[in-house]
Amino acid sequence: MPFYQVFHSTELSPEQKDALAVIITNAHTGATGALKMFVNVEFYHNTNPWQYVGGMRRPNNKIIAMTRPRGELGEQLMDDVSKEIAEGWGKVVGSEGEKELSALWINDSMLTGIEFGSILPKAFEDQGWFDSHKEEFEKRSRAGDKLFADALKESIIFR
Repeated sequence: MPFYQVFHSTELSPEQKDALAVIITNAHTGATGALKMFVNVEFYHNTNPWQYVGGMRRPNNKIIAMTRPRGELGEQLMDDVSKEIAEGWGKVVGSEGEKELSALWINDSMLTGIEFGSILPKAFEDQGWFDSHKEEFEKRSRAGDKLFADALKESIIFR
């Protein structure tokens, strides 16, 4: 559901990627109440280490996300998510020179889609969606899918 793409020209270790994925996931779910299993994070090592901003060459580390529309409330929530992710980047990667996170953009343009075989819920309707799909989650958990087992453990959404 929310899809965070991390483009980096600075080298990131597997441990840094793991830490950033947790930071992004926790920031998003903490602010929105979305299930952790819906937060997608992908890393792309950018072979072009520079971008141009205002005609000037700059390091090329940025995060671009697509999320569900949340109306007026969404803007404040995503501001909070952005700040938390940027702070996390600074702690995990650094913030000086080529390690700087130069941009973080969140677009609320994800209208609908399918994930794990079901139509995605609208923003703030995750709990009802989860409750109506709980039987499928339990089935997949029993079959050994850790993602669904973890979702069942965290089945109450707080926001």
